[in-house]
Amino acid sequence: MKTALHQIAYQIGMHPTEMARLVQEGEITGEVPGGNPQSREAWVDLHSLRNFIQWRHDQKRLEEAMYLKAIRHIDRALRG
Repeated sequence: MKTALHQIAYQIGMHPTEMARLVQEGEITGEVPGGNPQSREAWVDLHSLRNFIQWRHDQKRLEEAMYLKAIRHIDRALRG
């Protein structure tokens, strides 16, 4: 499910530039036209983002509070 990159980035506590870098590196599925994370056309796939956050948590590279916040916001966006 596609969502605006800049909206979900701020909700989960990640800077849009960092998320755009992850998209460009292929860590998260999405698109960042012109390399501009603030673009209206910049998007990420929520399932891909959720899997990435889960993987980072499993690798102990994400604090528990940040993980729970991110998952809560992603799940809320997926529900609708």
